Amino acid sequence: MAHYAREEIMSSSEVVRNFGAVLSSVVQHRREKVAIIRNNRLEAVLVAADVYERMEKSCETAHAAICASVTDGTSGNSSALLDFLNSNRITAAMRLSPEEIDSQILEEREAWE
Repeated sequence: MAHYAREEIMSSSEVVRNFGAVLSSVVQHRREKVAIIRNNRLEAVLVAADVYERMEKSCETAHAAICASVTDGTSGNSSALLDFLNSNRITAAMRLSPEEIDSQILEEREAWE
């Protein structure tokens, strides 16, 4: 789950009133992100386009690595996947062992068959 600093959380009405300044602070990387709250619920997160593109590319690469390990039928690819996740600062990877990843891959493969 993502964590937000106090200064990264804004109500939707506050964002609307200060949109130019909020957008500039994100684009110029003075803020990493802005969590937008409406009716006391997280509705959206505003990030700079370059940050979003890096996140999207990381997800595509991870997805390709997972698909390759599932479709080629090999085990042991979890170490490479774990290295990729760690190198891209995907913190969930820090809580998974290679054995847990192998187990999840096998479960997915069985569900597809």
